[in-house]
Amino acid sequence: MGKSKKIFIFVVLIIVLIAVFSVIRKKRELASFEKPKSYPLVVNTSNVKQGELESYQKFLGEFRPENDALVSSKISATVLYVANEGTRVKKGDLVFKLDSSDIESNISALTYSQKAILDQIDSAKAQVEASNTQYINAKKEYERYKGLYEKELISKEQLENMENLYKQALANKENALGKVKQLEDQAKSVAGQIESLKSNLRYTEYRAPFDGVVANKFVNVGDVALAGKPVVEIVGSGKYLVYVNVPTELALKVNKGDVEKVSYNGQSVDAAVEDVLQSAQNNLSIIKLSVSNNPFNLPAHTFVDVFIKEGRCDGFIVHANSVVKKADGYYVIGIKDSKAHLVPVVVKAKTLTEACVDGNLSTIDKVVVGDESLLQRIYEGQKLIEFRGEN
Repeated sequence: MGKSKKIFIFVVLIIVLIAVFSVIRKKRELASFEKPKSYPLVVNTSNVKQGELESYQKFLGEFRPENDALVSSKISATVLYVANEGTRVKKGDLVFKLDSSDIESNISALTYSQKAILDQIDSAKAQVEASNTQYINAKKEYERYKGLYEKELISKEQLENMENLYKQALANKENALGKVKQLEDQAKSVAGQIESLKSNLRYTEYRAPFDGVVANKFVNVGDVALAGKPVVEIVGSGKYLVYVNVPTELALKVNKGDVEKVSYNGQSVDAAVEDVLQSAQNNLSIIKLSVSNNPFNLPAHTFVDVFIKEGRCDGFIVHANSVVKKADGYYVIGIKDSKAHLVPVVVKAKTLTEACVDGNLSTIDKVVVGDESLLQRIYEGQKLIEFRGEN
């Protein structure tokens, strides 16, 4: 073996020995450090029960009173009076009044014109009678003159003169009849304008169609109410309704008289199904629910949560906030021997407070309850301490 080769092998051995000694020293250093202590996690828990749970689907519904009138002006006129927001009104009470002076002046002027036209019609009809008498006499004379001409007792010129008188009498009669027709058309037009103005006059006052309260006003005294623009909104007292769009297949499971849940800002009340309105549009149907009053003190057209029953479930009943979704499915976290035990489950139904699940929960009495971020951090076998139980 050459000298250079021996040197190379010696160098390699030295490097290997140094590496081995470095690894041994590192292990001894790590072994000298004290291992961190594992502290148990304090958690809230809930009992596991067996039983039946009704399942719901959550939708948004529009909350509004049974009687709700958004009133727009039919004409453009100055506002003389409008009830303030919050004013309680009885059926028939005045809600707003518009200036009617221009309309009344126009009615008065048109009524005067109508009378003048009717007088002209009477005169024109008298003229028709006179022209008709003239026409009848002229026609008789013309017929007589034709007989005389045929007997050669008068000249052709005399016959033509009589014929001209006859034609003039006919024209006078037709003109008189045309004048009557023209005046009658004018009278009809004026009468129509008067009726239209009288109709507008009725629109200058609006009275409450039901008992309620003025929820909104969109104009003030002195403003000009524009035709087609809202003036006030009146909300009726008494029953309130919730309209909710749901898939048709779910609506088929709902019947009149069923009791569903309506919720707003954490508060819930029962709502009875008044009607199920089937519709092919977008495969949706409308469910109309009713409540006896305004339990949430909401303005009309507020959106609320509506929970519609879709069926029942038999199984293990756990707290709604004990179910966590992980990458491979749903789990609940049970406590056995003060350690976390992750149990895979199938969620069959869920409400705001409870969930009905299938899974191997027969040996678990309690499950961990918490928000999503807490449940995601808990791992199998982690030490747990129960803070308190919630049923």
